[in-house]
Order: sequence, then C-alpha cells, then structure tokens
Amino acid sequence: MSHMTSSFVVKSVQFRLLFLLSSALILTLTRCSKDSGKGNGETTPLLSLNSVSQTEGTGGNTKFGFELILNAASSKVVSVEITTADGTALTTEDFIGVNKQVVTIPAGQTKTTFNIDVVGDDWKETTEDFLIQISNPVNCQLAGTTYKGFILNDDTKFRINDDGSNTSPLTYPGYSLVWSDEFSGSALDQTSWNFETGDGCPNCGWGNNELQFYTPGNNLYMQDGKMIIEARFESAGGKNYTSTRITTQNKKTFTFGRIDIRAKVPKGKGIWPALWMLGSNISTVSWPKCGEMDIMELLGQEPNKVYQTVHFGPGPASTQKSRNKISTTAYSEVYHLFSVNWEMDKVQFFVDNELLLEMTKADAGGADYPFNNPFFFIINVAVGGNWPGSPDGTTPFPSWMMVDYVRVFQK
Repeated sequence: MSHMTSSFVVKSVQFRLLFLLSSALILTLTRCSKDSGKGNGETTPLLSLNSVSQTEGTGGNTKFGFELILNAASSKVVSVEITTADGTALTTEDFIGVNKQVVTIPAGQTKTTFNIDVVGDDWKETTEDFLIQISNPVNCQLAGTTYKGFILNDDTKFRINDDGSNTSPLTYPGYSLVWSDEFSGSALDQTSWNFETGDGCPNCGWGNNELQFYTPGNNLYMQDGKMIIEARFESAGGKNYTSTRITTQNKKTFTFGRIDIRAKVPKGKGIWPALWMLGSNISTVSWPKCGEMDIMELLGQEPNKVYQTVHFGPGPASTQKSRNKISTTAYSEVYHLFSVNWEMDKVQFFVDNELLLEMTKADAGGADYPFNNPFFFIINVAVGGNWPGSPDGTTPFPSWMMVDYVRVFQK
C-alpha cells in the first residue's frame, strides 16, 4: 500500500506540472496570436483611402484632395508610396501623374491628405476616372491597393475634333445638290425636321423595347457646324435614359439620288445610333411594307462594326438584307461617310465610298419592292432594346453622335 500511495503522489505531481505547463503554453500562444503584427503590444493599423468625385474646373489645375485613413493611431510614423495610373482619364491631358510619391501619417494621428492635380478645360466630357495605387506600407497594413478618383464634367462646350478625310463633294457628275442640312445654324431647322418625343407608346419602346425617353430638343445641340445628339443617364417620362430622335416626315421626302451623311458615332454597351429612312406611306401601309433603309446602324458594344440593312415584305415580320463593315479603329474615333446610291429598282449602300450592300427589285422575289417610292430621314440615338441589349457600368454617359451634314443629290 505505501508503494502505491507514493506512486500515486508522484503521478499527481506530474499531472499538475503538465497541466501548468500546458496552461502556460496556451496563454503564450494566445498572447502571440493577439500581438501578431504588434510592436511593444501595439496592433498594426489598417490603412485605406477615400475616393474623390469632383469637377475639374475650367482652366488651370484643380487639386483633388485624397485622405489616407488609419483605423487606429500608431506610436510610429506610418508611410506609403502613391502612384497614379490612367483609367478613362489620361496622364498629362486630364491629370498630373505621380510616381512613388511618399506620403506619411505622423505618429499618434489617424489621417493625412495628399493632392493630385487635375487639368481643367472647357470641354464637355463624360465622367472620367484615374487610378491611385498604394504600395510599400511602413508600420501599417493595406486595406486595398488600388482606388479611383472621378473627374466630373462642369463644361458645356463640345470637343469637335473634325478628324477623318471621309467627306462628300458638293456635286457629282450628272447630279446636282437638291437639298442639304449643313447644321450651321444655332438651332435645328424645324422647317425640315420634326422632334419625335416620348417612349414610343402605344407601341412602347418604339417597337424594340428601347429604354430611352426622347425629349423635344433638350438632348440636341448645334456647335461648329455639327448637330450633336446626347444620350444621358437621367430619368424622364418613366424611363432611366433620355436622347433625341428627329425625322423629316411630311417635310422633306425623296425618291432616288445620291445621299451622303457624314457622322461620328458613339460607343458603349447598349448604345444604338442610327441614320436611316422609312417609306413615306408608313401611316397607310405600315411597316415593313413601307420599306426601311438603314444607312448606318451600330451596336455600341461593337464599336468597330457598322451595319447597312434594308427591310421590306408584307409583314408582320420583315424580310431583310444586311451587310456589315469592320474597321481597324472604332467608328467613334473619326468621322465617316455613309452613303446611298438610289436608282429605279436598285439601291446601293456605301461606307467611306466602299460598296457594302446592294438591293435590287429582283432580290425581293415575290415580296413587294417598296424602294421606288418616296422616303424620309430619321436620325436618332437609342439606348437599350432587343438588339443592343441594356447598358451596364462600362457604358459612358453622356454619349454623343455628331452629324456634320446630310446631302441629297439628284439627276
């Protein structure tokens, strides 16, 4: 019995020692875990940056003040390096870039500011952004490494940039200029053009489930001999977007001739600019029997591709013939010339004087051929719809189509 008692006592002592050692180890590990990233028991603070949205101003530079924020003060000086990068805004043109600029937060403080100079101008632009990249943190951890600054528009003048050598002459051999709109006035010539307004009801969405509300001139501008249609992300008439649609219906109709329209078109998902014509008898025979000639259509998510199409047939659906042309650069970069050579029983479509589509009476087969009748012009920028789909976060607003002129030549 005495031997057993002695053995029991020894084992009890060993157990208690093991328990105490284990407890001490757990306490040490817990403290290490809590003190991870600490110096002298101090938690390494987390650093973040606020985003800035601000107007650029007109002329000179405007300082965009960015604030670096710690979630807790440090007993040490905190520093990071700041580098800018292009977003939709460009270095030098839109803002003054910095490279590995050191910014510090003094010990005991939780925030500091630094400035990025934004270049002011007079040009109306979409909201642009540039990137702020944070690196090389000292005495802090980074909540994120890339942030954005947003440059908001505060201007009213458009940057025209009349680039593109694709122009129309004032005469063709055997043809004379019978009508044109050079858009040189201060307002749209309403002796030639109508504003079509609303959302297209009762056939809402203009038959295509489009998302815009067409305003009576609010989205149309004249500057430097250009007509500019602006599509905006704004609410009107129960819609989330506004734009402009104009026609020459009942004012200017034409049968046959050479038609030239010089224009620069917008881009962006869900943006749908169009230069087109409808048969003047649409109110009596309806579409597609009246005929439709699409001189230019573009889907904003395919900025390098334009379409030329004819629609015809007894209905209710249309028979169509269509071609497209892919450019090495986006059609939004420079002006292009979109043309029609229209004769009895034949219509030809051109992009920059290159034949793209031809439609003849024989091509219509048994369907009615409507293209020997008078037609009127339509110019518009739609937003959304069955064909282009809806805009998304990448779509630039406002978006602009700029039309230099419409010219009609006849024999």
